[in-house]
Amino acid sequence: MSGPIKEYIKHYTLTAPECSPQAIMPLTLLAGRVIETATYHANDLGIGYARLLADGKAWVLSRLSIEMRRWPSVSEEYTLRTWIEGFNRHFSERNFEITGLDDEVLGHARSIWMAIDIKERQGGDLSMLDALRDTVCDRPCPMEKTRRFSPVGDTADYESRYRFRYCDCDFNRHVNTLRYIELIQNRWDMDFYDSHRVSRFDIAFMHEAKCAQEAMLLIRDDGDDNYSAEITIDGEAVSRARMAFTDYEYKQL
Repeated sequence: MSGPIKEYIKHYTLTAPECSPQAIMPLTLLAGRVIETATYHANDLGIGYARLLADGKAWVLSRLSIEMRRWPSVSEEYTLRTWIEGFNRHFSERNFEITGLDDEVLGHARSIWMAIDIKERQGGDLSMLDALRDTVCDRPCPMEKTRRFSPVGDTADYESRYRFRYCDCDFNRHVNTLRYIELIQNRWDMDFYDSHRVSRFDIAFMHEAKCAQEAMLLIRDDGDDNYSAEITIDGEAVSRARMAFTDYEYKQL
């Protein structure tokens, strides 16, 4: 009798409509693929949406870190491999490897997932998924774990306001993960992205943001193309992030 599928693999091709203006994979698309692949694996393991809903809970992403050596370009095939690194009654740690043709390692991602009680909107106990321990994989992930985030607050070099709308929200009726990332990335213009690409991105979610709430985006330049970001609502941080860029030369196709 075969055991649980400890590693899940999903193949993709980067299409033109999915690309950034630089004809490479955008950060938001990779974040979406990470969430998608995690969902497929969870469903195969019998711990997906349907299983948690039976206990009045739902999976939510708590932290996400992405580190890329190279981003896939238009029409390029790429593969995501995911596995569970650790599990306790509060969190599940899940890692990813992104590869191109000939198994070229393009990058890695680390994520931490938790369950929320759908009615109470608070963290839920994962003890009912104790069998998940049998799916923990010893495959190493060379990517450094997410460091603690420092507040931005009054040290911000840039700030802007944004009111979340209907299309910013998802199935859980709160602001979608990708909208936070887009809000942060839109701080920089086209010329900046023509000469820089994201090498590492980290984000943590502390509280839910909901439709019609007004958010404040705060960004601090930490030097050497490193930036810290904070999204607040009524002065309370709902998300914190870090972005590191490296030099890039956009060549028009």
